[in-house]
Amino acid sequence: MIQETDRITDAWLRSPLARIQPGEVILVTDFDGTLAEIVQDPAAARARPEALEALEQLVPLLADVIVLSSRPPAQLEHLVPVPGARLIGDSGLAIPRKAQREALDRFNADAGKLLERIPGSWLEVKPASTAIHFRLTDLTGEQMLTLLQPLLDGARLEAALGRKVIEVHAPKAGKGSAMAALLPGEDPGGVVCFGDDENDRSLFEYVGGLDVPHMCVGVWSPEAPKDLFGRCDLVVQGPEGAAALLQEIVEWAKQAS
Repeated sequence: MIQETDRITDAWLRSPLARIQPGEVILVTDFDGTLAEIVQDPAAARARPEALEALEQLVPLLADVIVLSSRPPAQLEHLVPVPGARLIGDSGLAIPRKAQREALDRFNADAGKLLERIPGSWLEVKPASTAIHFRLTDLTGEQMLTLLQPLLDGARLEAALGRKVIEVHAPKAGKGSAMAALLPGEDPGGVVCFGDDENDRSLFEYVGGLDVPHMCVGVWSPEAPKDLFGRCDLVVQGPEGAAALLQEIVEWAKQAS
């Protein structure tokens, strides 16, 4: 762990973000698989205490601390009790227009019937999306997608395969789009983002294309798609590595402020 910590420290101090004022930096992080370990029952997930402590210390030091998660907003408020942090649930998706909402409702009804025949799978309905959970089944992601595809054909919905979950929502929507709508108004001097799963890909692509100093941090797991971290400047080992980098940013921000 000493070598890993040294690598994280070196990567941060060499990044262009370390050369600007902390008060100009926006931090954006995922929750599941990034602040918290992935567990079989999502209701049992808890953020690493040192990660929450780091976020709490960063709130007054950085321009903004944002937790951007596919979790419903109410769950996120319970899971990240950090005063001053901006919590954005449902991946920042906009509430669907009428036709999209109707398509999602039809998909939910049909998918609910399908999942009744697949023990260990379940459907989570959120304001602007639906998650199909299948961690407790023997099915692969590709097999589950194949089963769901007939329900998606012609529905103008997009299905994205994540870590034993499939996220269904309007096409071309996601974390990257949410940040593209939010960040220009913030006018940050720099951005650092963290993520671990397929639904973080668009976030990496957006932040990686910014003109201001930026750093994309991939949080590795054996379940991560092999090409997910192609736009990342640093890849750390699981939520433990993410927490170590957050603590490094705290120390830097304290000294630089």
